[in-house]
Amino acid sequence: MTRRESNKIKYILFIVSVLVILIHSLNNETRFERFFANGIGQFAVPTFFLISGFLFFRTVHTLYDIKHKLRRRIRTLLIPYLIWNLIYYALNLLMKPGNGISMIEITEAAFNYKYNPTFWYMYQLILISILTPLLYYGLKNIRYSIILFLILSYFIYFGIDVPYINEDAATYFFVGAVTAKLYSAGKIDIINKKYILPVTLVSVLLYAFNRFLYPYVNNSIHAYHAFILSTVYVRLAFAVFIFYISDLFFNYESVSGFMEHTFFLYAIHYMIVRGMANILEYSETYFLPSSIHTIIEIVFFVISPIVCVVINYYLSRFLKKNYNKLYIVITGDR
Repeated sequence: MTRRESNKIKYILFIVSVLVILIHSLNNETRFERFFANGIGQFAVPTFFLISGFLFFRTVHTLYDIKHKLRRRIRTLLIPYLIWNLIYYALNLLMKPGNGISMIEITEAAFNYKYNPTFWYMYQLILISILTPLLYYGLKNIRYSIILFLILSYFIYFGIDVPYINEDAATYFFVGAVTAKLYSAGKIDIINKKYILPVTLVSVLLYAFNRFLYPYVNNSIHAYHAFILSTVYVRLAFAVFIFYISDLFFNYESVSGFMEHTFFLYAIHYMIVRGMANILEYSETYFLPSSIHTIIEIVFFVISPIVCVVINYYLSRFLKKNYNKLYIVITGDR
């Protein structure tokens, strides 16, 4: 990738990281908050999986490449996943010391993200990474890719549950992988304003079809299944829309420091947001008059990403400067 293309990936990761923070900052069901958290925010995680699939397969040419990448994922994915899950478990013990310590809870915390719900994304990414040799064969040619995409769509449509795997996430990841192959073959561009109009039209049409189906989901099993599948397609389309609409606003010549270290931001934001929420709840209970609760909660919703980004910027710089080896371990050097 060129420097501008690499910078674009960082821009998009930062934007969707902010959307994830907003999702976890939702505390008052106002229309304003729902628009960002339950509306636009729902395209954040699909974008993460899309980019993850793209970055994984961008330099994959043989099965040996996948073997090498899977080895690296132990350091970049698995170890940080376990460490942060245990950190959140330790924080839970500090907040609720009466719960006690047990091997069962430690295991649940470490491997099943029991106390760190935002890491369900990491959990799925690890499992999908294990399946990448299978996806590799699905990327051999366009026919195989279409067949594999249709199989995933079939599972989603009929609600067929693949053990442990989120079929939606696998679909987003696979489309990212297909995109990587097309990019490597010179058939698509990462930065191209010409893509904005067709991507917008597809996104709007899929959304309109999805909304058309909604009134019928309780009356027709086929409408229900079609609605579920179209919802996945809508999220996928708008993830691509977010990726390309950004070309209208940024030139990607450089990346500001506060937009980097998005993995660390992803890892710490939940404890920051929950801490702020606890302070807000205490203040509303004992200090703030009920007449301004809604306003205060909206302010909290708006400033949460700012607080998280500022803490992430200074804390990551501090750790990299003074405890660089530790920082590399807990972030997978990302």
